[in-house]
Amino acid sequence: MASDKIICYDDAFIGKFERLKELTEAEDKSALYRFLLDHYGHICKLFQYYAKQSEQGCIQDFEQADEAIKRELMRPLSYRQYRMVERSFSRWEEEEWLVIWSIWDFLHDNGRIYEKKVMSSAEVCGCSMILENVYCCLAGE
Repeated sequence: MASDKIICYDDAFIGKFERLKELTEAEDKSALYRFLLDHYGHICKLFQYYAKQSEQGCIQDFEQADEAIKRELMRPLSYRQYRMVERSFSRWEEEEWLVIWSIWDFLHDNGRIYEKKVMSSAEVCGCSMILENVYCCLAGE
């Protein structure tokens, strides 16, 4: 059982993920920016929810999940994902598209996205940090 506060790597998410790759390859900043806001913006809000609820010691959505989901929710970032977070903040003008690609690379995680059931709390945190930086790149900051 997973609640609406847990991001599942279901068919709908994978479809959006594959569309993210297409838009990134097209290098259309405005379309990609809008797509990320519409389909991935909730990740930043979810991170804030997790932070607030865990501070209060109660994340009922985690507690009510089945054991397999609970294990996945507590999965740490892979080494590659840590490197993606770091790389997304090492921005130089000539590497702008590397920063933009970092969101796809982070989620893809060397193909592991297709083996996972849900986004772990660590992934929600890392993804929200990368998204903020990608938004800045796309907005032309």
